Amino acid sequence: MFGKNFKNRIITVKRLSALVLSFLMVAPALAEKRYISDELWINLRTGPSNEFRIIKTLKSGSHLQFIEESEDGKFTKVTTDQGLEGWVPTRFLQDKPIAFEKLILTQRELDKLKADYNELKSQHSELKKELSQTKQAQSETTEEKQAQAKELEHIKKVSANAINLDKKNQELAKASEELKIKVDTLKAENERLQGSKDLNYILIGGGLILLGIILGLVLPKMSGRKGDGWA
Repeated sequence: MFGKNFKNRIITVKRLSALVLSFLMVAPALAEKRYISDELWINLRTGPSNEFRIIKTLKSGSHLQFIEESEDGKFTKVTTDQGLEGWVPTRFLQDKPIAFEKLILTQRELDKLKADYNELKSQHSELKKELSQTKQAQSETTEEKQAQAKELEHIKKVSANAINLDKKNQELAKASEELKIKVDTLKAENERLQGSKDLNYILIGGGLILLGIILGLVLPKMSGRKGDGWA
């Protein structure tokens, strides 16, 4: 947004500068005027000769609007700033302002140029301000992008670590499952061996009991036979 406004302001300044220059060049040609020469007073008459009635006495430097000249060129029909229409001697007129009038016009032009300059200066100041704001916004955007890049890099590292941890967890889960199978196998083998040991104990105990019974039956008989022999 700031970049677009900045360009629009530059275009506006250029157009205003061109307009001021065009006005200064075209303004003198907008109206064809005549000026009283450096004489003290001249008479504005109702007709193109000194025989006609005087309407008003005009001071040197007065602004007059040219209308036409008489056939002999000695008088010129003009209109004053107050709207009075009449004839004045052509010899007292000139198409350029007198020195004092030139000074006034020059001062007016100077004042206008100063006003235009101040306006351009103000716009230039605003443009500089907007440019500074734009640069600051761009700097903040750059810093934000750098922060986002760092955060993205951190997320990538965390994601990589998470993937590695998940892989390790899967490996540990697999190893744990294998250990569980081995433990179950060992338990089953131990139970089998324990069962075989108990069976051996039973067989041995049964054998000893059977041997005791046999000895209990055989030994008395053997003792009886020995007694008969001695008698």
